Order: sequence, then C-alpha cells, then structure tokens
Amino acid sequence: MSVAAPARILRSARIPRSAGITRLRREGAIAPITAFVVFFLVYVIINPELLTRFQLQTAANLVVPLALVALGQLLIVLVGGIDISIGAIMSLCNVVFATQLEIVPVPVAILLAVGVGLACGLFNGLLVAYGGLPAIAVTLASAFIFGSIAREVLDRPGGGITKAIYLATSGELLPYLPVSLVWLSVVAVLLWLLLQRTALGRHIYGVGSNMESVRAAGLNARLTKLLAFGLSGMITSVGAMMLAASTVTGDPRSGDAYLLSSIAAVALAGAAFTGGRGSIIGTVLAACTLGLIGNLLFFAGINSYWQYVISALIIFVVVGLPVVWGRITFALKGRRS
Repeated sequence: MSVAAPARILRSARIPRSAGITRLRREGAIAPITAFVVFFLVYVIINPELLTRFQLQTAANLVVPLALVALGQLLIVLVGGIDISIGAIMSLCNVVFATQLEIVPVPVAILLAVGVGLACGLFNGLLVAYGGLPAIAVTLASAFIFGSIAREVLDRPGGGITKAIYLATSGELLPYLPVSLVWLSVVAVLLWLLLQRTALGRHIYGVGSNMESVRAAGLNARLTKLLAFGLSGMITSVGAMMLAASTVTGDPRSGDAYLLSSIAAVALAGAAFTGGRGSIIGTVLAACTLGLIGNLLFFAGINSYWQYVISALIIFVVVGLPVVWGRITFALKGRRS
C-alpha cells in the first residue's frame, strides 16, 4: 500500500463526519444535543439513581410518548404549519386503542388506532393544503372535534390494556434497555430515512423552505403537505399507544398535556417555524430534556409547578445563545474588516 493510501482513507473517513456535523448545524440540532448532554450530566449528579434499571425504564416510558408526538409536530412545522389538534389526536387514538383491545385482537386494535391517526391528519391536511385555510385555524377547530369524539368513545379512564401489552411496549428488552426506547428508535430511524433518502422527504423540506420554487419545479406541493399531515397523524397514534400501554389505561384527556410540550420540544430542537428546517435527533433529545425536567425537580426537592418556568428558561437559553453568539461573531468580523 502506498503512503497516500492511508491518507485517502483518513480523508474519506473525515468527510462523512464533517458532512454529518454540517448537516446537524444546518438543521439547528447542535444546541439541543448539547443541552441534553449537559442536562443529563446534571441529572445524574443530582440523582445517581437514574442509572438503575427501574428508573431508566420509568424515565424512558415518560419521555417516549412525548418524543413521538414531537416528531409528529416536527413534520407539520417542516411544511410551514403548526398542529394545535395534536393533543386531541393523541387522546382519540389513545382511547380507540384501549377500547378496541376489549373487542378485537391486538394487531387489529393497533391498525385501528393508526388508521384513526391517519384519518385525523388527512382531515387537517385536506383543509390546509387543498382548502387553502391557515393550519393554526384548521387544527384549532379540529382539536374540539377530535377531543369531543375521544370523550364520546371513552368518557373516563379505562380500556383493555393487559400486562402483556405493557411488557411489550414499556418493559425491558434486555437488562438496562427499556423496550420503549427501541420502539422510539425504530420510528425515528424510519422517519429519518424517509426525510433524508426519499423524494417525499426532500419535497417536505422544500415546501417549507420555498413553496413557490417547489411549484415552479413542477412538484405537487399540496399533495406533499397532505402526506405530511397524514404521516404526522400516524406517528402521533404510535405515541398515543405507547402512552396507553405505559399507563395501562386509556384516557380521553391523556393528550392534553402534549400539545404545548410537543411545540416546546420542536422549538428547543431549533426547528424553524417558518418551515424547511428541523432535525429528528434534535427533536428526540429536546423531548427527552423536557420530559426529564419534572423528574429532576422532584429529586431536587423543588415544587413541580416550576417545571414550566424551567422549561421556558431552557428554551430561551438554547434558542437565544446561538443568536447572541452569531451577533457577537458578526460584530467582531465587522471590526476586523
């Protein structure tokens, strides 16, 4: 082997790493990743018990539903919208899954819950993409519809969640490996492949960043938006089923708390609410950070009501620091020139 060969190998090994970091920076994922690492270290210092099997499983079951719903919200944000009905969709899928388990086999109940999520997403998508209505108005109105249907399906916590379903979704695959994290990883990887390796994924980013250019290129921007809403509803339904399984019950109000949390996770992930920018890993880790704040406050002996204040401060810091740093860098470059 020549002397140049190892150099070529090293150079080729550096290129993907550099490209990966560049992509993460472009998608705004560096800040939420850093925030998660810092937050996790602080958490472990305050509460070393987090690394025990029981607490790892509990924490995973707590953050996974939020991470999945946040991924659904991210898809809507990528096409330049926002979904106010995502909590109601989650509640509806949650109670459909829980109640159908009393009537039909598990695979059929799963398909029904996913189908309901898809139908809700397509309903919103049709009105936004083909009706030309604002996403915030459409999803605000549909939130009342979906929420009412959820309470009609099941007016109080209940359903047919069994211990076997709990173990399959919220138990341990291996010691120290909560199975809920495996399901989250599967969904996140599939979504990443769709967004990064398919034409539909490129169209989703394109519609959010410059819709007119997408139309000028002859692409069907309306269909792309419709599919993004439909896909978001399906991912939200998975989060709803994971929540139902981990709490061993269906609850018509279970999704209420996830509306603002999903938006906060997307904001913390550095996604652009004008569309076209956002990352999968940033959103997942941002959801994990927000989901663990309540636990951290509990073990630190702080009133849980401060959770929302601390979540807001973390978002301010993570979103604001890159802006401040960019202005400082710009000012320094101006002085040098």
